[in-house]
Amino acid sequence: MTYVVSTAQMKNAENMAEKAGTSLAALMQNAARCSFRFIEERFGGVKGKRFALLCGSGNNGGDGVELAAILKSHGGNATVIFTGKAPDTKVAADCAERRREAGVEDAPFLFYDGNEEKAKKLIQNAHFIIDCVFGTGFHGELPEKISELFARINRRRKQSRISLDIPSGINGDSGYVCKNAFRPNITLVLGAMKTGLFNHPANDVCGEIKVLDIGISDRCYTRADGIVTPPAVKKFIPRRLRNSNKGSFGKLLNIAGSEKYIGAAQLSSKAALRTGAGYVTLASAEKVISYIASAVPECLFVPLKCAAHGGMDKSEAAKAAELTASATAVTIGCGMSDTEDTREIVRAVLKTGKCPVVIDADGINCLKDNIYELKDYGRPIILTPHPGEFARLLKISAAEVQAGRIKLAKELSTATGAVILLKGVNTVIASPDGRTAVNPTGNPALAKAGTGDVLTGMIGALCAEGVEPFAAAVLGAYLHGQSADELVTRMAPSSVTASDVADNLGKVMFDGQI
Repeated sequence: MTYVVSTAQMKNAENMAEKAGTSLAALMQNAARCSFRFIEERFGGVKGKRFALLCGSGNNGGDGVELAAILKSHGGNATVIFTGKAPDTKVAADCAERRREAGVEDAPFLFYDGNEEKAKKLIQNAHFIIDCVFGTGFHGELPEKISELFARINRRRKQSRISLDIPSGINGDSGYVCKNAFRPNITLVLGAMKTGLFNHPANDVCGEIKVLDIGISDRCYTRADGIVTPPAVKKFIPRRLRNSNKGSFGKLLNIAGSEKYIGAAQLSSKAALRTGAGYVTLASAEKVISYIASAVPECLFVPLKCAAHGGMDKSEAAKAAELTASATAVTIGCGMSDTEDTREIVRAVLKTGKCPVVIDADGINCLKDNIYELKDYGRPIILTPHPGEFARLLKISAAEVQAGRIKLAKELSTATGAVILLKGVNTVIASPDGRTAVNPTGNPALAKAGTGDVLTGMIGALCAEGVEPFAAAVLGAYLHGQSADELVTRMAPSSVTASDVADNLGKVMFDGQI
């Protein structure tokens, strides 16, 4: 399992590992060995290559000193440049002293203060610049000299830039990126993914992110949020026994669509069928159903009176609510339009029955003035907002949402009692019971209209089949992204459509694909 942790949670995991018999010095050595293996494999060896390792005075600097020694022992030309004073934490200081005693003359130590020109020349001539200055300990702003040095390095394009754990100048909890923060091509995150690196703008400036296992066992992460992994999601897929029938896999009621957004009703219904729901009933405006019935003939259809704006009329709210009585899950909101009619229908449905309800798009927009009332409905609810919709719920900017994705999703889940699925790169799924997951699948092919409707249909189908809401959201997000990932192996991302994502679900849901 891979974990997402705050800097405090990472410190706790390290302390737990030490109590279990793995010292901090051993973790430092493991970090250096794992980093070396990555560099060696990615770049075809290190012999004869020049490395400038920028090291701070904390444990991250100790990681760099250890790495320099390993690079040297394998034929690399490595220089440690201390950006301030020598390592002063006990484990890092012991590491530096041990390396001196072992004779690391060929991987020399150089202090930047007083040797600026020599250091700049070494950096300029290096094939690799490795940042080990602050790690998890950074907060505030960079010291002026380091800021100027990083600004010079960031302008260089011919060298490979690597950060160990967290790029210096980025806050590992908030994701705040200060002026002239180190801009790596690759960030080698040590032990567990840091919360702030999922936030924006940090996620945009870390380059490729690779999490390295440095020998901290799962039991040491007593407080952490998990990243979704194939073994974790595979167990959530409903099994289809030989003696099962359509009634075995639930009844999804999909309330969706309007004359302006006909496709939303079609895509969400198709995705629900592709994800395995035994029955899918589409309740929508009469004209919507007349347009799409032949495209999804496997659906059952309930036509509702059409309002002047092209969506469902609020006079049908009672009928929509009545339909929930026979459903095992409900999806509502895709393409319905943000109107008073939609608000009446959403409220009526939420007040009726106890089955899970997945709320998306205009269903979410209709809740922006009473979002905290969701707890009063006493039923499982999943909200699937994109950052803009999430921002409207909290009355903040989308930029603020992106700067605190995990934290805000967890807070809203706790406040509303709903599972929150915050869409975007590294989709966050938070449950009111404290469980949190970050989805690693997906790519820019999903940046297209209709893909959110597909995801809603998928999650609704999984709920209808009996998957509990948090697991349904996690599995739905994973498979949705996995479908897009598989498609871009044979199509240009710009050519992938929402229909392609839905139609490809059968391939990625096959056991061998995840």
